[in-house]
Amino acid sequence: MTWDYPEANILANSVGGFVPVVHYIAQCIETLPAHNKGIAIQADAQSIDETGDFVISTDPPYYDNIVYADLADFFYIWMRKSLKSVFPDLFRTLLVPKVEELVATAYRFDGDVKKAQHFFEDGMLETFIRMNKYANETVPVTVYYAYKQSEDDSDSNLSSTGWETMLSAIIQAGFSITGTWPLRTEQGYRMISTGTNALASSIVLVCRKRAVNAQVCTRRDFINALKRELKPALGKLQASSIAPVDLAQSAIGPGMGVYSRFSKVLEADGTSMSVRSALQIINQELDHYFTEQDGELDRDSRFCVDLYTQFAFNDVKFGEADVLARAKNTSVEKLAARGVLYAQKGVVRLLTREETPETIETKERIIWLLTQQLTRALEKDGVAGAAKIVANIFTSEPEHAKALAYRLFTIAERKGWAGEAYAYNSLVIAWPDIQSKAAEFQAQLKNAEQMSLFDVEINK
Repeated sequence: MTWDYPEANILANSVGGFVPVVHYIAQCIETLPAHNKGIAIQADAQSIDETGDFVISTDPPYYDNIVYADLADFFYIWMRKSLKSVFPDLFRTLLVPKVEELVATAYRFDGDVKKAQHFFEDGMLETFIRMNKYANETVPVTVYYAYKQSEDDSDSNLSSTGWETMLSAIIQAGFSITGTWPLRTEQGYRMISTGTNALASSIVLVCRKRAVNAQVCTRRDFINALKRELKPALGKLQASSIAPVDLAQSAIGPGMGVYSRFSKVLEADGTSMSVRSALQIINQELDHYFTEQDGELDRDSRFCVDLYTQFAFNDVKFGEADVLARAKNTSVEKLAARGVLYAQKGVVRLLTREETPETIETKERIIWLLTQQLTRALEKDGVAGAAKIVANIFTSEPEHAKALAYRLFTIAERKGWAGEAYAYNSLVIAWPDIQSKAAEFQAQLKNAEQMSLFDVEINK
């Protein structure tokens, strides 16, 4: 058994150490609302039977992603030797109990994947039914999920069995999803994140009890409402510089919010639309959103995006590139002269970031080229390097470059170009810092100009 991090020294003054952990917990307690007393109980979420209502915030198991009970055995056998006499009930078994753990692990069911799946689905549904029963009406339920969606199903790259099961359980239990927010809960230095496109955030689903008189709608009504509400929601997420790697996850919120507000969404044949079908439709609308953004690009950039989608930075015959360029009302020769393309001896290809010119032209700026220059500057000189470019541009073009980075990330992610996806994801994540640094540079430039005018006045 291998894992992706070393255990920290509990005596060290670093993450995982005793003193920092106590400090973190103390900070949480200090920020909690004041009450007369707090009550903590340990119970099975599927069978808990208490009185009253609760504020519920939960981080559910991630389908078959991590089997915590197996991992815990590594520590349990040593703790049992020293603590069995102190906590006899807690350490009554030789190994950590595993039957109750809510995970879809096939080997616990003699390799039967279907049994494991049904066990997880039934347990998750029962858990959310209990949550719905005890949830406080005035406070939303929050569900944390940091499980990146992936599916080998060619019809949908947004749905996964883990996500589908959890969303189905939430909705069947009587909840409506009212929002999704990414929270920075994942440490950037964890080994699983280093140099990869691992999720930077946990996605928090915000849920409330669905109205008992919720309406039934048709597939067409659902799609129309989705088209109306998803676009502005995605615009807000992009404006907040959410990482591209998190955007598809976050789109679930407004999308499933539309789906879950209805008691049923009926297909053309009268059957109820499944969560998987709803996720696929949300994914299609997400694609349309990015495709529409291509229309805001200049014609040269639209050509580059199409060429990148089909060939990346690889060679293509001149004739094929020329046909595409003419369709976009541009020319291979023009783009080669502008430092966007290599075009010689019947071969055309996009220049890589390392090959593109560093200088930014002030007229007819190509957003594709600006995006590549910003990405390279960030890789080479960090935030300051990219900020120097932005500081000299007083139009909305840098924002268009950031929007294009989202689009290019999506293309690279689906094509499996991990390095490319990582580069564009990094640019968007760093965008707030780039803007802040660019503002500093602009202020310094303005002060320098004012001082220069002041000197001229004195000399007069």
